[in-house]
Amino acid sequence: NSMPFAPPPPGAGGPADGPAEWYRSIPKITRCWFTAVIAGTILSATGMLSPMTLYLDWPSIVNKFQIWRLFTNFCFLGKFGWPFVMNVIFMVQYSKTLEKDFQGKSADFLWMLILGGSALMTINFFADLNMPFLTIPLLFMTIWIWSRKHPNGQMSVFGLFNIQSAYFPWFLIVLAMLMGGSPVPNLMGYLVGHAYYFFKETHPATRDHPIFFAPQFLQRWVEPESLATTAAAGGVYRAGGGVPPWGGRGAA
Repeated sequence: NSMPFAPPPPGAGGPADGPAEWYRSIPKITRCWFTAVIAGTILSATGMLSPMTLYLDWPSIVNKFQIWRLFTNFCFLGKFGWPFVMNVIFMVQYSKTLEKDFQGKSADFLWMLILGGSALMTINFFADLNMPFLTIPLLFMTIWIWSRKHPNGQMSVFGLFNIQSAYFPWFLIVLAMLMGGSPVPNLMGYLVGHAYYFFKETHPATRDHPIFFAPQFLQRWVEPESLATTAAAGGVYRAGGGVPPWGGRGAA
């Protein structure tokens, strides 16, 4: 079956089921990220919030303790327009699908985004790329990981032609360049996504290493119901089903 290049059709949790139902169908971390991006764009467009208060600026972070910039630089996609619409579609479709691949362990998905975001900020700093917002690289990191997890899927591009999932990230680079954009944000995301997937899923020495599982404080914040249920059953909660990291994951 081909996966659509756009949000799912009616009956599959799409907007036609009703805005509220569709919104609730999005897994919690993707839903929060999507909400932050939409809110940031609307507030910026209406003049209620300046992007200058959101972008990644190390002097402001270090000297003025504006710590929020470490997070808000991943929550802005620019002005309303066709690129914005396309990137929001990608976020809802592929971040949602990837989060579902974590089988309800949203804390581990959030931890993946934190690791990826940290790597992207490090590359941005040391490579002197001076990218003020890293939303697009982080988004394309998720698309790369999704494409590695589902390499043989078929994508229906606007109903015009099909493309294999493994090649979809490269198609997006071509599309970005045809629209006058730079391939650098895509390539940054792909590099970090490939490193994550390689060390998390492929390399025998690091596969399922504890570093890839969310620490317990993140578990308690994101999935308190899972911890409570496991504790009530007298079990030990492991977000990724692997070795308990960070000194162990005992019951809450």
